[in-house]
Amino acid sequence: MSYKHFYGAILLRLAIIILLAAATTYLYFEEQAVILSILLFAVLVGAVFNIIWYFNRLNHWIASFLLGIENDDTTLKTPSNTGNKAINEVYEGIERLNELFRKTKTDISTQEQYFRSVIDQSATGLFSVNEKGRVININPAATKLTKLNNHHHINALLVIDKKLPGFIIESSGNTNRQSAIFENPEGQKLLFKLSEIITINESIKLVAVSDITKELDNREIDSWIKLARTLSHEIMNNIAPITTLSKVISGYFISNNQIISSEKIDSATIANTVKGLGVIEERGLGLINFVENYRKFTKLPEPHFNKVNLSALIESNLITASAYPGFDTIKIVKLIPKDVMFSTDEKLLSQVILNLLKNALEALILENIQNPLITIKLLRTDNTGKIEITNNGPQIPPEIKEQIFIPFYTTKENGSGIGLSLSRQIILQMGGDIILNSGKDGKTTFSICLNSELLSHQN
Repeated sequence: MSYKHFYGAILLRLAIIILLAAATTYLYFEEQAVILSILLFAVLVGAVFNIIWYFNRLNHWIASFLLGIENDDTTLKTPSNTGNKAINEVYEGIERLNELFRKTKTDISTQEQYFRSVIDQSATGLFSVNEKGRVININPAATKLTKLNNHHHINALLVIDKKLPGFIIESSGNTNRQSAIFENPEGQKLLFKLSEIITINESIKLVAVSDITKELDNREIDSWIKLARTLSHEIMNNIAPITTLSKVISGYFISNNQIISSEKIDSATIANTVKGLGVIEERGLGLINFVENYRKFTKLPEPHFNKVNLSALIESNLITASAYPGFDTIKIVKLIPKDVMFSTDEKLLSQVILNLLKNALEALILENIQNPLITIKLLRTDNTGKIEITNNGPQIPPEIKEQIFIPFYTTKENGSGIGLSLSRQIILQMGGDIILNSGKDGKTTFSICLNSELLSHQN
């Protein structure tokens, strides 16, 4: 766009002012023409006011345009023809800019309506919360699940769970507390996932909430079916020999539905009876042991959290594990930082570590692995801890991976099937998890993931 008329108008006015000022000075001081110099001075003042008016006229429209943009108002209309080409050119430029902003505003508004429509139609609940805990945007799905609305405070979520508002507000920067499951009064299990947007003025929490009741119920049913099969298998393994042997032994002493006389009982019958009763006792004790293990699994003690030195705890458990047969034949590699302090239950965590060490040891010895190796590693972040126990024994097949944490499932001839499931239940109760990774590198790793607050640490 050319502004030659605008520049010309400015230069013309400046030239007139300069000439008038020079002529007025010359006439007044050189020619002593007072009246004429006064008249020229009056014309000079008029020219000055004209250029001021010229700039003010443009400044007014430019200021109005900028104020409109600042207030998201693009309705400003400039005069189409002022009779002055220079001003017309400036107005045309303002109008083109205004039209560009108007088009941009329309495009943004269209996109906003589109995304708002998508969000409102989403089956996943979505809402945002400002730093004061006020809901600033929410879609219908979130309203249905949480009963929140715009401008509600998230303290209204106390009816779902007393910990839920704190979970949303206090999760800033905590990457390990970005999702959690809460159950509402209707019995729905709601998964809350958080993310955060930091703007110049404030921090905004974005919350996605979805109903995962069906998924969890299906998993729970599947777990119960697997547990029932395992229980049935284990009980039948003990009951079947008892009933069979009881029938066989009864046959030694009953003939034609009559108890035989003591004279007909020989030493072989007595020996077989004693042997059969021994088997019955053995199976009975096995069943009692099975029931005790089940009681142990279903009645876990409540964890008591205290400040614990994880580094020292692992070293202590390695000393305890050294009493296991064959432990002295295993090479132990320790990757443990010094003095990692963590809030956890020392006794329960020791039980889990010892069980995993024992399992790793048995896997290496039973398979007669050459150069057997167990590596124990302690990892840490600001608020999580991880203990990895790795062995170079045989890989765990995929079909077994799915069942290895099921109570009473075991591949060992004399195993109870309670160790891994009990260990995982303990860690879950403490807010963490145990993860199995049997990779292609020929190593099997059990990771104890602890989710708590590191109290202090130093190298």
